[in-house]
Amino acid sequence: MEMGLFQQQSMNLVMTTELRQAIAILQVPSYELTSYLQEQALENPLIEIAEPKGMFTTLKKSVRKNGMNSRTDENQHLEHLIIEKETLYDYLYKQSILLPIEEKDRKLFQFLLLSLDESGYLTVSAPETAARFNTTVEKCEELIHLLQTLDPIGIGARDLRECLLLQLREQQLEHTLSYIIVDQHLNQLAERKMKTLASILNVTPQEVEKAADFLQTLEPRPGAAFSPVNDQAYLYPDVSVTEENGKFHISVNEQYSPILKLNDSYGSLLKGKNATSKFLDDSFQKFNWLKKALEQRRETLLKITKEIVRVQETYFLTFDKSDLIPLTLKEVADEIGVHESTVSRAVKNKVLQTTKGAVELKSFFTAKIFTQDGGSASATSAKTEIKKLVETENKQKPLSDQMLAVLLEKNSGLSISRRTVAKYREELNIPSSSKRKRYSS
Repeated sequence: MEMGLFQQQSMNLVMTTELRQAIAILQVPSYELTSYLQEQALENPLIEIAEPKGMFTTLKKSVRKNGMNSRTDENQHLEHLIIEKETLYDYLYKQSILLPIEEKDRKLFQFLLLSLDESGYLTVSAPETAARFNTTVEKCEELIHLLQTLDPIGIGARDLRECLLLQLREQQLEHTLSYIIVDQHLNQLAERKMKTLASILNVTPQEVEKAADFLQTLEPRPGAAFSPVNDQAYLYPDVSVTEENGKFHISVNEQYSPILKLNDSYGSLLKGKNATSKFLDDSFQKFNWLKKALEQRRETLLKITKEIVRVQETYFLTFDKSDLIPLTLKEVADEIGVHESTVSRAVKNKVLQTTKGAVELKSFFTAKIFTQDGGSASATSAKTEIKKLVETENKQKPLSDQMLAVLLEKNSGLSISRRTVAKYREELNIPSSSKRKRYSS
């Protein structure tokens, strides 16, 4: 070994700024692309963005274009378009006005209202509230009790147990089996230990099951109806597929994609030579790179979608998930001549519009499962079969994962292990056989 200076040639992939930008543009969906380009426009005066026509983004701008420039006219116009949803706080505050609360305690009660989470649960305890307002724990408990009398019933509970108990008390069911189970044995119920509960409470498993069925009719999240999660969301498909006389037409949804334009006010400066020429030349070059990246994104999406439609042609005619053919990212990448990671980025968060609704592009990529006859089927078809078997099983003797694997091989020729069955079952949000068991028909 010795120290010295040596010359060596090597080839390395350099992640340039332009390459990073192209990757970023490729993987963002349509609804985020406008925001991304607007960020670029802030740094580059030559970039001008025309917002997509198909998105609900600029109601006020459209109002001004129609000549309604006054604030009054604009508000009147928007009243027909925007309906504000009442919040949980607003709904409870209106009710609280009629509660017998002393004026000096109003501020404390308002604090409790503001401490409710989206589900309607109280996120502060009586002791910490008492310390914050320099009052007694008893006073805080009294106000919490008043809060819990408001509609919807269950509001102001500290946990699930208290929430369910409040609803049972409202129905005057304090002496029922359901109340006792929630009050003393909620954990065993969550584990579906019906026999254990029956033994402890000296009743039959059927009675415990009946009580559990009734508890499922209660609302575990009383404030959920006011949650912003329930607000209507708009979906903006990136690509569309339509079928006409057995022929498929594929197109990128331009109405949801922003339009990149060159700012005309700087056009004349590009021709002249002055102190700003270098900056404008660099900005113009970045503009062209950005435009090229957008075109590459469009072409890549089209190529991938065309290949998906070619392989999954039967599905696009029947829209039956069992008709999906196993397809991997690598197979599509090899077919269209790009790297597997490019396909992965391109389908991420992208939505395909079909005549039967919108579908995520990544849902067309499923693992291969080999059948007894040497063929293959998709993981989606295996999940469909598992769901059918569970739906038709004897609920008093539910099928174990091993039995599901045996029946899949026997009925559909799908050779998959017990572990894979368990994995697919969990992805379908199907409980294990012990938790699916029922003691009454």
